[in-house]
Amino acid sequence: MRLGIIGLNLSGKTTVLNALTGARKEIGTYGKSDTNIAVVKVPDQRVDRLTELYSPKKTVYADVEFVDIPGGIDDGSDPKIVAAARETDALVFVIRAFNDPNVPHPNTTVDPARDLGYIRTGLIINDLSVAEKRLERLKKNAEKGLSDARDKSEMDVLEKAVTHLGNEKPLSGMEMSDLEEKAVRSFQFLTLKPVLILLNVSEGDLGSPETSGCLDTMENSMALCADIEMQIQQLDENDHAAFLEDAGIKELSLNAFIRKAYSTLGLISFFTAGEKEVHAWTVKKGTSAVKAAGKIHSDLERGFIRAEVFSYYDLDSLGSEREVKNAGKFRLEGKDYIIEDGDIVVIKFSV
Repeated sequence: MRLGIIGLNLSGKTTVLNALTGARKEIGTYGKSDTNIAVVKVPDQRVDRLTELYSPKKTVYADVEFVDIPGGIDDGSDPKIVAAARETDALVFVIRAFNDPNVPHPNTTVDPARDLGYIRTGLIINDLSVAEKRLERLKKNAEKGLSDARDKSEMDVLEKAVTHLGNEKPLSGMEMSDLEEKAVRSFQFLTLKPVLILLNVSEGDLGSPETSGCLDTMENSMALCADIEMQIQQLDENDHAAFLEDAGIKELSLNAFIRKAYSTLGLISFFTAGEKEVHAWTVKKGTSAVKAAGKIHSDLERGFIRAEVFSYYDLDSLGSEREVKNAGKFRLEGKDYIIEDGDIVVIKFSV
């Protein structure tokens, strides 16, 4: 899973990256054009328990890649920055809700609702520019007799998209058929991406009525004090609990954020487990067994025969694979079986 962190200048994007991942990227580099990237393992007690049961030589957690994208995005943005945003699975909007006299807000006052509107408008403008340019090119080709049926299909949906974006609406709110969605998929429109919102607040405002009220107006949102959490992340892990308690924070925001990200993106985890390796795999809800096999290795999808499946929760309660089988909880499933969150899967294949 690849998440792009975007926001207005001086909203604390890099501080958020450090707070979530424990990275130590340089902050205060306003005006730079290079992205920061950090990868974090997805905390999962199920992987810990499987490791305890199987004592594998190797344990592999799922991971999340965060891309800290500098500056705001609109039709005048550096193409390299926009490309980095397009190559993500979802966007994380960092909204400034803290006051700091040493870091003046570029728009003078702190106003989360206004800033959220600016971010959304910038993405709409960028998508509109892309759609208009492509539509103009397609129309010129049509006039020269150089277009085909596929171009006509693309032209129709782009005209629809231009109208929608021109009304200052994100494409996520535009109804599209499967064919229309396929026609514009390659554009990786920013306003089609799922969005999570992080409200970056001052330490004293974490549980305030103002923060709660602000979150109520923002879908898929949560608050964090990025500055405090970044400082805690840079301490020895054994000291985290004490400092979290002093700051009045139940846990570092990473766990809650990843739960929200999985929910927003419709993701689940399944596992492969044995003496060699315990491995967590991330797939979309509704993924078939054969497609999940391909997540592990293309040969497994190509030569798929069947899947041997049992639930992590049955294994956890019964204590061993033998007991799972004795209890009749071990199943043989075909390629159309839909993977469930927590499934432990063994793929039988032949190539």
